[in-house]
Amino acid sequence: MSTLKHPYKATHEVSVWQLTTKLVVLAGVLMAYSYCFLLTIGSMLKLANS
Repeated sequence: MSTLKHPYKATHEVSVWQLTTKLVVLAGVLMAYSYCFLLTIGSMLKLANS
């Protein structure tokens, strides 16, 4: 029985780690896009003011 429980636990841990990794990567990409978006708006505001 213990040999049957172990693979399920391992796959569950792997899926949790995969989900966590995907969320971290997605958050990083969104932060990069928002940073570039803010830089673009900032530069446009500087051009508009000058």
